[in-house]
Amino acid sequence: MRGISKTFPGVRALEDVSLVVDAGTVHVLLGQNGAGKSTLMRILCGAHHPDAGEIFIDGQAARLHSPADARRLGVAVIFQEFSLAPYLDLAQNIFLGREPGGKIPGTIDRRRMHAEARRLLDGLGLDVDTRTMAHELGVAQQQVVEIAKALSQNARILVMDEPTAALSDHEITRLFERVRALKRDGVAIVYISHRLQEIFQIGDRITVLRDGKNVGSFTVSPNLENPEHPANLENLVRLMIGRQVTTAYRERFCETPGEVLLEVRDLRAENGVHGTLDVKAGEVVGLAGLVGAGRTELARAIFGADRVVSGSVRVIGVAPGRGPAGAVRAGMALVPENRKTEGLALMRSVQDNVLVAGL
Repeated sequence: MRGISKTFPGVRALEDVSLVVDAGTVHVLLGQNGAGKSTLMRILCGAHHPDAGEIFIDGQAARLHSPADARRLGVAVIFQEFSLAPYLDLAQNIFLGREPGGKIPGTIDRRRMHAEARRLLDGLGLDVDTRTMAHELGVAQQQVVEIAKALSQNARILVMDEPTAALSDHEITRLFERVRALKRDGVAIVYISHRLQEIFQIGDRITVLRDGKNVGSFTVSPNLENPEHPANLENLVRLMIGRQVTTAYRERFCETPGEVLLEVRDLRAENGVHGTLDVKAGEVVGLAGLVGAGRTELARAIFGADRVVSGSVRVIGVAPGRGPAGAVRAGMALVPENRKTEGLALMRSVQDNVLVAGL
């Protein structure tokens, strides 16, 4: 990609940005939110058209008028925003628009489609029936299906936009195994992440964007943490935000927790979760577990978003009223896993969204 520029009304998203990705390498794209990373990748996949600049694939100028043009040239993208059809099953989603044909012209070989979908999901460690509807999965499981969908295209250029954001360490390990296998097969991979520690595990080169401009490009080496290395972590952060970072946070915030504010006893909910939990004033309690272990379900049950069958929830010793409204009156708040469908009214203003829970 050479000299790519793109302007939206009131925003200069990209200015003379160039990016070179070699076959069999992982090129990490770093930058703050709004740095232009996703816009650059949307141009690569044909979803946006650049105002200036050129794209070359295998040395040939590429004319990308639509995502279909990019797919034909071997470009596949895993976006942050999922593109699954909620009321199609997993196999249908993975092969949407590319369904394997049956023996009779105009028909679909569904057995083959589900078998191939099963193979892809097994490779990523997701043990879910391929006939499950997409909307029945949690965010992390949907992310794995998105990854399988991209891998099914046998892409030569694969863009991964924060693919690990919703995954646990176990799923990340499986994903990185797949990425290394793709590298061995000669696939060129662009990897966008805010997790700087992932650079050591998966990256070969780094390009840093800030305010829509290239501000640095480096080769990854094992001594990135060496303060003398031009791409050490401190320098990468400085390039990303444009100033030296001097603020550091303690590992422990709360040496002496206060009284128990949230007390959950033998809670059982219709969603199948069962748990006991105490949270004291001033402390942060983490819920750990693999995808599907019940972390999100427990949080929803505590907040009253899913119906509780038995057990109790108490806030400062008092049981809240029924449902989310009772939880809010008791002083609880829930930031849901799926912001897009459960957290925000996307067609309403920022003001409306900020105020709606307090009306």
